[in-house]
Amino acid sequence: MAQNKKTKSRRSSKRRRASKKPVSRSKFIFRIFERTAAAAAIIGCTALIISIQSNIAEKKNELAEINEQISEYQAMSEDLSRILNSGDTDKYMEKLAREDYGYAYPDEFRFYDISRN
Repeated sequence: MAQNKKTKSRRSSKRRRASKKPVSRSKFIFRIFERTAAAAAIIGCTALIISIQSNIAEKKNELAEINEQISEYQAMSEDLSRILNSGDTDKYMEKLAREDYGYAYPDEFRFYDISRN
């Protein structure tokens, strides 16, 4: 029986040695290529995620600016609606012509301070 155990252990050790065949050169190169491709894919995905996060932050800033513009335009719209509903359009048009477009009455003199540039 003792001999039987020794024989079994010798056989199993021979099998272990036999199972450790040397890896052929093409398989070795394939494994290196496979691992390099996996690493490149991980790096590429990481770069893509960072790029997308940057775009998201930029779009959030643009959205905040657009929301500010919307609130400004809504305030202007409310002012114009109030002016139109009050029937005071003549005064508004005169104010607009004088301040924004630089119009004046024919008998009116306008003086500009050119010392302040």
